[in-house]
Amino acid sequence: MRGPRVVTLFILAGVLAACADQRLPQPDVTMRQPQGMVDVPVDDSGTRLAGPAGGALLGMAIGTGGGTEVAVGAGVILGYMVGGSEGPTLSGLPAQARNEAVAKMMTVPLREQVTWFTASEKASGKITPTREFTDERGRRCREFVEWRTLRGMNGHTSGTACL
Repeated sequence: MRGPRVVTLFILAGVLAACADQRLPQPDVTMRQPQGMVDVPVDDSGTRLAGPAGGALLGMAIGTGGGTEVAVGAGVILGYMVGGSEGPTLSGLPAQARNEAVAKMMTVPLREQVTWFTASEKASGKITPTREFTDERGRRCREFVEWRTLRGMNGHTSGTACL
């Protein structure tokens, strides 16, 4: 009598494991390069540090006394706005959570926000599909905007995901 129960338990465990591992298909994602408000004639090889560094230097030159820190901070923020920034780079758990959110974004109605969060890395983000279309290869695609935060650093970017 014990043999059939053990076999039944193994079959049940296998079926549950197969059901639990079903994930949404991962779309191909193309991110757009961040666009600044001003086209700065400086090539910083994609690091996006020229704007914030220039803003910090300008803040140091303008600020005096106790206001120097405020001027440097304002200069860095202005530098990011002028130079453009997609925000912090994600890896590990935050990247995995974001990828799952992008896959879910392909299934929700347009303009419905999909959020993700990882407590251990203090990372979160919001992805909102803005437009749906079919590309030249016949794939269903969505343009999206994304806001993300990683350990207090914020960023905004956009891209296209296709299935």
